[in-house]
Amino acid sequence: MTTQIIETFDAVSIKKLSFKFKGETSAITADCVGALSGETEVQEIVKKCGSNEVKKISKPIKMTLTITAHVPLSVYREFYGLKHNEATKKGIYSYGPSAQSKVFALGADIYDDFEDNSKLLAFLNCSSATGLTFSIENGGDEVAALELEASVSVDELGEYYHEAIVGELETDLTDEWMSNLTAETIKIAVEQESVVGKTKVGEKIKELD
Repeated sequence: MTTQIIETFDAVSIKKLSFKFKGETSAITADCVGALSGETEVQEIVKKCGSNEVKKISKPIKMTLTITAHVPLSVYREFYGLKHNEATKKGIYSYGPSAQSKVFALGADIYDDFEDNSKLLAFLNCSSATGLTFSIENGGDEVAALELEASVSVDELGEYYHEAIVGELETDLTDEWMSNLTAETIKIAVEQESVVGKTKVGEKIKELD
């Protein structure tokens, strides 16, 4: 696949979201998505000289996502921690003090209709940020989409969020990204990492010479 530098990307539509819950071998997708938004909480570290502020840095400490979509029932149940209680009849799912949201990786396929290009988003370490919420309107003109709020924690790569414009990738990762998203999806392969390491060592030796 030929790579290129993409100068602009307009996020026009969300083609699909994928939820890969911990312990599962494949993701569950949702293709009826209304909105996806993210907000990052930052910590400000300030240095003062007397009453004057002379230095300040901001570090991200938490990210929150809001997902508005029509999702499969399995996503809804896993997200909030609904489960079958052995004391109840088959087909009944319950929610109570022992309910625990499953950790999941969220993938998103965003499309730029103007440039015919896609951007892939990844949040590898997510969990529900709220307890079970729902609203049912009787006789409404439109079936309301669910609003899910998720907390994003630091993943095994030390990050909250990853993105890639498909046109800039050496290989199109869309299928794996949206069906089986893990850190391995985006990490450099061991063989490639070894080559990169050897290259850097060679460049360092040349500098010393």
